[in-house]
Amino acid sequence: MSIYKTVKAAVSTRDAAEFYGFSVNRYGKMRCPFHDDRNPSMKVDERFYCFGCQETGDVIDFVARIFNLRPYEAARKLMADFHIDPNTPPAAENPAIQMRIQEYQAEIQCIRALVEYEALLKHDKERFAPAITDEFWHERFVTSISTLPVIDHYLSELYCGDPVIRKMTVRDLIDSSMIKKIEQALTEARKEKNNHEHEQPCRAA
Repeated sequence: MSIYKTVKAAVSTRDAAEFYGFSVNRYGKMRCPFHDDRNPSMKVDERFYCFGCQETGDVIDFVARIFNLRPYEAARKLMADFHIDPNTPPAAENPAIQMRIQEYQAEIQCIRALVEYEALLKHDKERFAPAITDEFWHERFVTSISTLPVIDHYLSELYCGDPVIRKMTVRDLIDSSMIKKIEQALTEARKEKNNHEHEQPCRAA
């Protein structure tokens, strides 16, 4: 088995982050070391993903970036620091470990979509809010005020829930096609924004 598989089977990104002195909160988040991060925006588990600068990767990528090393050097450092036996059985090929990685990636996908959709809904709530009490309520305003509590609930489950709750929440979001619908809504919102920007008249010179 390659040195890379051996290391990734033995050490998670969270293990490495805590070992090298980073503070990880109970939600599995820490301040991102790759940008000026005032609030914890990087989620660390088997892999890492920053919701601020979008940096992502595995434990070897993380250590390589932290210590300015090449991947092979980072893997060797992890083996030395964690006293990893190079003859470790090929646990990285274990279906259970592969399943955990897939579950983590699905969780990140859900959180990223929910956070972006929450921002869109808050924007719509402010943009389409009625100016007077008895004014007709715009459809997007109605959607925002009815959907925001639902999104907040899902994010609370994914940020604060234990591993079982998070796994059930991700499964619910994917099996119900909610994440698929949210991603479609976000795609449409981006198209709308791009079209609006292209339609803006050029200022006179």
